[in-house]
Amino acid sequence: MVILVALIASFPALSTDLYLPALPSMSEQLGCSAWLVTLSLVVFFIFISISSLFWGPLSDKYGRKRILMAGVPLFVLSSVFCMVSQNVFQLIAARIFQATGAGAAMAVTMAIVKDVFPGRKRERTFALVSMLTGVIPVIAPSIGAFIIRLTSWRGSFGVLAVIGVLVFAFVLFLKETSTERTDLGILPTMSRLFVVLRNRDFTRLVIAFSVISIPLLGFISTSSFIFIRQFGLSEEVFSIYFGAIAVLFIVGGPVYMFLQRFYKPAPIITVCYFGCLLSGILMLTVGRLGPAPFAVSIACGYIAVSISRPPSSSLLLEQQDRDTGSASSLIQAAFLLTGSAGMLVVSLDWRDRIVVLGIMSLVLDLTGLALWLYTKRRCRMPKHFV
Repeated sequence: MVILVALIASFPALSTDLYLPALPSMSEQLGCSAWLVTLSLVVFFIFISISSLFWGPLSDKYGRKRILMAGVPLFVLSSVFCMVSQNVFQLIAARIFQATGAGAAMAVTMAIVKDVFPGRKRERTFALVSMLTGVIPVIAPSIGAFIIRLTSWRGSFGVLAVIGVLVFAFVLFLKETSTERTDLGILPTMSRLFVVLRNRDFTRLVIAFSVISIPLLGFISTSSFIFIRQFGLSEEVFSIYFGAIAVLFIVGGPVYMFLQRFYKPAPIITVCYFGCLLSGILMLTVGRLGPAPFAVSIACGYIAVSISRPPSSSLLLEQQDRDTGSASSLIQAAFLLTGSAGMLVVSLDWRDRIVVLGIMSLVLDLTGLALWLYTKRRCRMPKHFV
């Protein structure tokens, strides 16, 4: 079950990281600006977030498996259309449908974990899933660079289609995990999103945990331009740097499982905020000195967020006894929608994007820390959390 959840949770990462090395060259081959090519990345995050808000509540009504049976084939077909796109506008349109299909997978992953695993087992499961999905950003850019050498950027989307077919084969054997189904109509089912949002503790925690990831998603959209254009690295060397940074998403889960033996989850989350603040400070002080110092500054934020993800995800789901699909989709959508805003800001024609990332980190991490300290005294926490 953990491996299957990790596979379907990997769709967003695979759909972006696999063609990151090709972004600079795609603007030349498609005869468009770098901003338009980056837009194909941004719209994916926007529409995967929006679509998940529909898929999540529907999974409470129809079950997790049926949602995956609808979304994964859509992902496969749209990946093929991405591969054969003749201009950037066709590519962007195909990415919208691809994101809609991937949104189904994203919407139900956290819900499946809550369906199957209780309490501390849920936290450990999130840590394991985070570790497995963390492999994707590590290897995807290197694989993408290799595919580009063999074929072109179109080959990356062909690989995504094949991966989608394999995931669909796994889904066929998935046993339905949702035991409680709502008997409401479709519109009343969708309205449960607003019921969840009226839970103030849930909403505040979603904001607090989402804002610290905005600079990291902003980094993803501009990483190839910083490493390849600003620092003059090749696509292969960029993929090595990106993979070295992304490997921290693998170690974050095991590090959290080790730390929870000695410390409560709530203090661990608090310390992670200070790790994110350190990332912003390093970007503004040493980040522009070269690719290695910049990579170290970003790495501090990555490791802090990856360690905080298992307990924060579990705490968010703890705020809702019902409407698990709606809550899961809201959590994922908030993370990616705020990150998409960060991508749009960073992808503008700034003179120095590293400075923009550094300022963004400091402002947003301080905001998230303040909101977390305020909410943790008021929200419903399991006994083992504090």
